[in-house]
Amino acid sequence: MTEVGAQTNPAPIDPKISHAVLLTSAQLSRGLARLLFVVVVARVLGPERFGVYALLLAMVEMLAVASGSGYIDYLTREAAKDERLGWGLAAQLTWLRAAYAIPFTGAGLGILWLCGYPRLVLIGTACMSLTLIPRSLSEGVQGVLRGTGRQVEFFIVELSFALTLATSAGILLVRGGGLAAAVITEVAAVGIAAVVALAFALRFRTKQRLRLEGSQLLKASAIFNIYTFVSNLYDRLDIILLSKLAGDYATGVYSLAYRPIATFQLLPYGVLNSLLPALARGNFAQAEKERLEKAMGLLLSMAFAIVLATMVFADVLVPLILGTRFAESSAALKILIWAVVLRYLNYALNTRLLAGGHETVFVVTSLVCLAVNVIGNLIFIPMFSWRAAAVLTIVTEFALLAQNVYWVRRAVGSLPKPLGWARISLVFAVLLVATLAGARMVSPIGIGSACLVLFLIYLYSTGMVGEFAAAWRMERRPALGSSKL
Repeated sequence: MTEVGAQTNPAPIDPKISHAVLLTSAQLSRGLARLLFVVVVARVLGPERFGVYALLLAMVEMLAVASGSGYIDYLTREAAKDERLGWGLAAQLTWLRAAYAIPFTGAGLGILWLCGYPRLVLIGTACMSLTLIPRSLSEGVQGVLRGTGRQVEFFIVELSFALTLATSAGILLVRGGGLAAAVITEVAAVGIAAVVALAFALRFRTKQRLRLEGSQLLKASAIFNIYTFVSNLYDRLDIILLSKLAGDYATGVYSLAYRPIATFQLLPYGVLNSLLPALARGNFAQAEKERLEKAMGLLLSMAFAIVLATMVFADVLVPLILGTRFAESSAALKILIWAVVLRYLNYALNTRLLAGGHETVFVVTSLVCLAVNVIGNLIFIPMFSWRAAAVLTIVTEFALLAQNVYWVRRAVGSLPKPLGWARISLVFAVLLVATLAGARMVSPIGIGSACLVLFLIYLYSTGMVGEFAAAWRMERRPALGSSKL
């Protein structure tokens, strides 16, 4: 294909607050349904059996990203520039992912076999791998829907997946079920989402669709295979290392604590991806920079509120919801929750790099994080079990943040900073110390709840929500005046 760069969408869509809300709601519906399903499966299976299920999820997720789950960001960026190219690439990349899925699944099963995993794990992984083909279709369509401003349809695809998981969770809770029932549910949920996505593709795809030649396609898309796989590898490999070095019980305790973290990290998805098309089309003008910094300020505030709430309620809610068998998961959650703050910042900086076409940087940053995570876990898991994996998650996020700061400065020339970050951080630190110190003298829930409410009141009084809403208005206008932050 030639002269692709000259073709653009006739009516570029600026980010709207509704786009951010819909994208966030879409991911939260999926994340909350996943969290509900995981909690039910954990209660039904128990820590050790749940550890096997967590291992299957981790393996299949790594296979999914190796086959190209990162293409969704590539499709969003290209569809924002030219919808015809977006739909053409979606078809090409769906077939490419399907072709990748077969050898990658075989390689994954071979690795598990060489590592001495039992037949149950091998069969479970093979069955879960059936989700890769329909997932390639649904994610390809969603990439184009997101890039062309069809956020409602994007939400419906996610909702179809979420409703299937949530309904199945209710059935499992009432009637019971084992590992096989959980795997069948996973396959069904992905299949239903793919059918819904296909319906939208047939409805909205353009009559004319631009395509890349095979060599161009492989060259342009390869980086999205590599960096997403490496980044997912360091994010998921600790579960596999725990499984081998500390056993199924430690894997179950850690994986269950990690699931809320995975859900919380979906919150910046809608906020930042609603900005991606505008950032990709523009040259990071002052309006786009202000939008990004206000979004980062909101996300930092949300992250601090999540950390504070977790420190207050984790010890009470985790045993209450999951039973005493998972009591240790509350301690793991109170460590892991700090990763949310770092991940929100890293997500924003990664979005800035991606919009500018600097995704090759992600390979370098991901490889460094992989080395930090793997070496640290190999050394410390035998000594400290799941506690080592939890702490190393925080260390790895620090390593990524340091690299992102360096690369954004180098590639862009200026570093976006969360709006009001200094004062928000100071208020959070004071209230956190008050929560921890006050818990020794009065009711931990009482003092913690009071501090959390005070923090939320402070955020409201600063006008952060108003600043965020103003940043997503259609009109391109100067900033509305200084914030009280």
